[in-house]
Amino acid sequence: MKKDVFPKARTGKILGMMAATLLASGGVAHAQDERYQWLEEPQSAKALSWAAEQTRAAQARIAKLDDRAAIEAELRALLKAGDPPPQFYPLGDRILRFRRSVANPHGVLSIASKDANGKPGAWRDLLDVDALRKAEGKPYEFHTYSFADACLAPDYNRCIFALSPAGADDVELREFDLADGRFVADGFRAPASRAQAIWMDRDHLLIEHALGDTPKLATGWPTTVSLWTRGTPLESARIVYRAQPNDAIMTLSSAGSGGERVGVISRAIDYSNLETLIVRGDGSVETTAIPQRRSMLAFVTGGDWIVAQLAEDATVAGKALPAETIVAYDVRRATPADKRFSVVARPNGKDFLSGFNSLAAGRTTVRMAMDSRGVKRLDTARFANGAWTVTRGAAEPVGTSVSVAATNPASDDAVVQRTGYLLPTRLDLSGAGGRTAELFAEKPVFDASRFTVDLKTARSKDGTEIDYYLLRPKSPARPGETPTLMTGYGAFALSFTPGYLDAIVGGRSLVPWLTRGGALVLPLIRGGGDRGEAWHLAAIREKRQNSYDDFAAVSEALIGEGFTKPKHLGVFGQSNGGLLAATMGTQRPDLYGAIVSDVPLTDLIRMPLMGMGAAWTNEYGDPGDPVMAAAIKRYSPFQNVQAGKSYPPFMLTVATSDNRVGPGHARKMAARLIDAGSEVYYLEDQEGGHGVSDPLSRPELMADRMTFLIDKLR
Repeated sequence: MKKDVFPKARTGKILGMMAATLLASGGVAHAQDERYQWLEEPQSAKALSWAAEQTRAAQARIAKLDDRAAIEAELRALLKAGDPPPQFYPLGDRILRFRRSVANPHGVLSIASKDANGKPGAWRDLLDVDALRKAEGKPYEFHTYSFADACLAPDYNRCIFALSPAGADDVELREFDLADGRFVADGFRAPASRAQAIWMDRDHLLIEHALGDTPKLATGWPTTVSLWTRGTPLESARIVYRAQPNDAIMTLSSAGSGGERVGVISRAIDYSNLETLIVRGDGSVETTAIPQRRSMLAFVTGGDWIVAQLAEDATVAGKALPAETIVAYDVRRATPADKRFSVVARPNGKDFLSGFNSLAAGRTTVRMAMDSRGVKRLDTARFANGAWTVTRGAAEPVGTSVSVAATNPASDDAVVQRTGYLLPTRLDLSGAGGRTAELFAEKPVFDASRFTVDLKTARSKDGTEIDYYLLRPKSPARPGETPTLMTGYGAFALSFTPGYLDAIVGGRSLVPWLTRGGALVLPLIRGGGDRGEAWHLAAIREKRQNSYDDFAAVSEALIGEGFTKPKHLGVFGQSNGGLLAATMGTQRPDLYGAIVSDVPLTDLIRMPLMGMGAAWTNEYGDPGDPVMAAAIKRYSPFQNVQAGKSYPPFMLTVATSDNRVGPGHARKMAARLIDAGSEVYYLEDQEGGHGVSDPLSRPELMADRMTFLIDKLR
């Protein structure tokens, strides 16, 4: 993290009518809470000054800890030892690679042609993001979404790149020519805002944006989708669809090819109810009969298909289908309406889609990363003669996972990733007939032979069995007192899966913890999707406490079985995981010796007024509802800090530019803990957005974090 990175602050907009509305509804807590509200405005001069002062003080205190210099040196050496796994995107007969390194922490995009076996040839660099930052004087981050949508078939030479200033969710859109390796001088271009665009044909984009006075949802995202013609001003683009004012967000994707290429609008009424619409090349919009109660994560497009998983029992095309069924919808206009739906896979009550990238569609295949009580596998469904046939994949060893990182929009090729706590990441291009070409094999960066992975079970407060992974030293230095870190998520049906030093665990910054004899625990708590939508629904709104009871049960099991003690047990988490960490630290301070809460939610009562928190009331509950407000206040960390109560040391990390959650949550939590007499380390950087805790671009921050944890939990 840079020292003294705060420039002269700009005065931001006041909360205005939204705040007044919430106050009138009784949704805001007591005056004791309101005195911290000045910290919510991201660019307030007073708030930035406070954040800078707290950051400098925390950095100075951490710098004095015994291992600080050694840990940063170790981390920098680990980063230089080998690059983290790149991202690969097959496009027709070529493949894109986005690679980050110590020399280029913000990444380089390259392209190569594939040989007859699918293996890429010589790489040609297209875009050096670090060089672009320097040349244009803007702290760009390259947002790598689906290149199948961002690049135009069939040659995939023209792409729309999304560049985020300072890592926020706002992106600048620019047309790029892959053949020339440069931005198109007079091409499509839009200033930074919350935006997304996909190609309809060479001269038309389907776009949503939040520029200027464009109407916006309460979340700050656009309300309209437009068809933009090349050579015309963006403001004159024809609006083809309008969301409802209370919707959460809309996302865009594409399906089909040639004259049958369509845009797909996924309109999130909330994060569990989503309407799916098709936009044809002429701008006409069609509704689909895909049920609205579906998983937001288990929804993809590929080939001529929209593929989705049902979140509840539904009747589709006259067929009664149970929850968890995966269905495909054919977007081709020529396909008769009664033939558009097909069933890809039916549930068996034991296997569930698992984690990120658990569903991927190709021209005639759908790949499904499955989970059976913590054991992973990759199944493949193939479409032929009007029906899908599923081939079951082999079970992966405990502590490893398999998923599809990307698919080729022009074929059934897919980038398959295998990784695990003790298995360095391998990326292969899987093609027809079982052909496989290695794309990347990560080098080991610590001695895995000293560790083992267990899959264990604890029993929650209400008797529910909670599975958890335990990565531990085979020969602990102090049996019964093993320093142990726990992390998790438990919301939005999102599941964390085992990976090799991935972003979930802080990347390679975790190695100094492991090499000093530390252990790592991942509980598969309710609120996630580890056992399907029912597992998710068991911890939303008024049932939210179940998630925290599950996490506490695993903590108590680790202590009760004599593996560790509370003073050696710590929690860290990001985003909703940051909320989890903060809740555990305030609700069960007796169980933990240190807490790291990264880009967290902490004030669930004022959540709708910060970042895009208005999108998440379906998950956490609407604080404007007095009944839900009472339920939220029982666990919301900010409201539960009490003066005079003993809490474990807290570290809170955030970026000023995080406009997804907003820095106000972390600031307010830190301020209230400080006022309560707790030991607090607050670190705020200007850049990084919601992904501020990144070892490559901020090794100092990650060294500070690991030094704090090692010092408090050793």
